[in-house]
Amino acid sequence: MIRRPLFTDEEILDRARSVFLERGYAARTKQIASAVGLTWGAIAMRFVDKRSLFQRAMAGPQPAGEDPARRTDGARDLPGLLVRLHSELWQRWPLRLQYRLATTVAGRDDALEALVHGLVADLEPHARKGMLRSDLGIEMLARLAFALLTGDVAQRFIARERSLPADPSLIDGAVRLVSAPRFQRMAGP
Repeated sequence: MIRRPLFTDEEILDRARSVFLERGYAARTKQIASAVGLTWGAIAMRFVDKRSLFQRAMAGPQPAGEDPARRTDGARDLPGLLVRLHSELWQRWPLRLQYRLATTVAGRDDALEALVHGLVADLEPHARKGMLRSDLGIEMLARLAFALLTGDVAQRFIARERSLPADPSLIDGAVRLVSAPRFQRMAGP
């Protein structure tokens, strides 16, 4: 008879992720095991070592059948699109930062690059309607908005804020940054 594991891999990763977010890669294996509710040996049997556990935990959960870069489902208006991007960054940025600091991976972050390219695709219909600035390309506009929103998320993360309500003035500023002058009046007061 085969015994069912006490915890699924995803449950272990979720519990380990919370320890890594709080303590970084410096978290001790004893602290991780305590948070998970298993011995370190039981965890290592499934994930080999702390580095492998960390990399999988910090990569975050991936919903089945969903492209993580394309979560704009129905955000047809520019402010709604940017609010959703801001929310997505809030969910991903702390995990990606911890992962990159611990693994010392140089170069571009493919997960965040995918978000930028998703934003480019979502901005294209707005550009075709003439709603976006024409002095910069769509990719540059996407990167500007992405940088502005990422900066806000980073600042709030460093300040250890626990929630992230979308600041209307930040979203309005991002809309004004990427909008064509004739559409900027519609973005806010």
